[in-house]
Amino acid sequence: MFPHPRVLLLVLLVWLCRPVETAARDQEPLYEADLLVVGGTESGCAAAVQAARMGVRRIVLVNDTWWLGGQFSSQALGAIDENRGPQGYGHGVPFPRSGMFAEVVQAIERLNLRKYGKARPGNTRVITTCRPRDAAEVFRRFVLPAVESGQLLILGPAEPVGVLLKENRTLVGVRFARLENVPGSKLPQSRMQRPPKRFVVRARVTIDASDWGDVIRLSGAEYDFGPDLRAKYGEPLAPELHDQYPPTDMNPLTYCIVLEESSGGKQIVPPPPGYQPGCYEQNPYPRTPKFLYTSRRLIDGRDPAVQHGDVVLLCYPLMDYPLDVLPSHVAQALEQTEPGASRKNIVQMDRRQRELIYQDAKRHSLGFLHFVQSRHARMPDQRYSLARLRLSREFDTPDHMPHKPYFRESLRLVAEYMMKQQDTTGAEGKAVHFAQAMFPDAVACWQFEYDFHPTGRRFLREGDRSGPWWGYLKPLRRWGPPYSGRSQFPARSLVPRKLGGLLGAQKNLGYSAVVASAVRLHDQSMAIGQAAGAVAAVALRRGRPLRRIAWQRHLLAEVWAGLCSRGPGRVPAVLWPFRDLEPEHPAFVAANQLAVRHILPMAPGQIDFRPDQPAEPQWVRQVLLRCRRVKQVEKLPPVPDQVRSRGQFVRWLWEQVARLPERPFPLPKRPGDADADGVPDRNDPLPFTPGQSSWSAGRLLPPP
Repeated sequence: MFPHPRVLLLVLLVWLCRPVETAARDQEPLYEADLLVVGGTESGCAAAVQAARMGVRRIVLVNDTWWLGGQFSSQALGAIDENRGPQGYGHGVPFPRSGMFAEVVQAIERLNLRKYGKARPGNTRVITTCRPRDAAEVFRRFVLPAVESGQLLILGPAEPVGVLLKENRTLVGVRFARLENVPGSKLPQSRMQRPPKRFVVRARVTIDASDWGDVIRLSGAEYDFGPDLRAKYGEPLAPELHDQYPPTDMNPLTYCIVLEESSGGKQIVPPPPGYQPGCYEQNPYPRTPKFLYTSRRLIDGRDPAVQHGDVVLLCYPLMDYPLDVLPSHVAQALEQTEPGASRKNIVQMDRRQRELIYQDAKRHSLGFLHFVQSRHARMPDQRYSLARLRLSREFDTPDHMPHKPYFRESLRLVAEYMMKQQDTTGAEGKAVHFAQAMFPDAVACWQFEYDFHPTGRRFLREGDRSGPWWGYLKPLRRWGPPYSGRSQFPARSLVPRKLGGLLGAQKNLGYSAVVASAVRLHDQSMAIGQAAGAVAAVALRRGRPLRRIAWQRHLLAEVWAGLCSRGPGRVPAVLWPFRDLEPEHPAFVAANQLAVRHILPMAPGQIDFRPDQPAEPQWVRQVLLRCRRVKQVEKLPPVPDQVRSRGQFVRWLWEQVARLPERPFPLPKRPGDADADGVPDRNDPLPFTPGQSSWSAGRLLPPP
């Protein structure tokens, strides 16, 4: 009997990606790939799957844990954060879920329904919740088709330790070291293979979707970290002076805690080493026992439809671990590794140094748990008492804590374009509107508040860095309003300014610190990773440098087609953030494809597409006129009589023009200033629209 075709494909993949001795002086085993993805985060998984769907044949993904899924799984943020508008919390989003995020969340909800009896069993502040272990299983299944097709090889756990560069400043490979004694190996794996102790992956394109942007840092690509001063980008929310905002100041990390109901009575965890109740006693958080218990609950065991006990996620500001000034025992431990290490920003540290910070952050979270459990044990009403819950056993770790803390911020890639607060603010000052700058090279959509958790650490005994401390919100760096508008993410912000062969993903992106605070959620990371995978796939298919994709409309069109198209089990991704257009609507793809080309006439506040409303004759004429400017078409057939609604019209129009050539963007009028308006391209959100950086006269004009 002949082997099953899938078995043959797997054998072929292993043979193609087999380690082969290199000519390097250290003779490290070599894996050859078209695309290397570093980091099995939600962004890295989306990038790998998108590239595979677009035909990339040899993809290698290297992860530093056994679990895939990043924030969803190994970081344990199972209360899924997603795009949110100025309406705040609630079971709504500013525009519909779409793309791979929708695919993953739908899979999570199907798994919840099967295991717990309800698709959304948390009954909490967010829409969807999941246990981290369940999320790891969903991501295992998410990448499995690419593995079984022979396109994707997953290696790990391993970390990058060096890079290979060409003389022309192009990244061509990454060196890795295998990690030992990594927990989680007994839980769902994605056919991850254990690599040699040291190995090299040589690739035509690399995507850095890691937690801290270590490939970017090792490659020599430019990057930023810490606060951006107001003088840099002119952002209203940026600080003016560094006195209160040292380079180490950034959004804090948080070691999440997952608790589960058990039958063992009170489950108070012992105080961790160095426990200081003063860190928690007078801080304004937590609010009430019920709030702590229910606001990020993953499973509500009291719901009659739920067939499981309570599972509760703790991820609250009192657990945040600021990074601006470190406690003395952490600083001393860091100094023993390297003089000056305690004054580094965490993105500049190595794995051993970061682990010292992680462990103290874990002790801080466990101290919080002991603090609240001890007080809840004395409550007369034990209904919302955390004292009756134990640490979840799902992580396969000795201390029952997640594999990693939750990371809100990383380094910031110095990219072809750096997104700024002014770009993302709602037009006319209204967060419900589209953003000021709707980019010609948009590849993803998002909306959120500019959201800093406590970035400052204040020691309660002045001058005593060994004593208790609080995290506090610094001026300008806090959560809540203002919100962004309905924003897009440009392809230029994925591409390093001075290095080829590399794309950013996850939180390693080309934006300011202010924008970084708003672009860090589960769905945003997946959408940007999916976009990076599409950009990489087009560059590989066409043999073009990554930085050219954003400047050639026919290449962008291939990216948009890869992102916003239908297929079995696939949800098209949103390219334009209409409030009312669901991916399931027949007009979704056509409306998004026309809108991202700026063919649809819109004003900043026209956030609804209204697909089922009549297609007004004047609107139809405007669309046809704009279409002729963007597509190489002089004449179109008459609109059929049966085409009556706006949705029907855009579907008909897209069928007529989808396969027609794209009219190129105008040739650059000056080097580095394509539209010759005096604003360098690196600072120009709309580089093909002279003298304009946002909406003009209430109308968005298509690039000429």
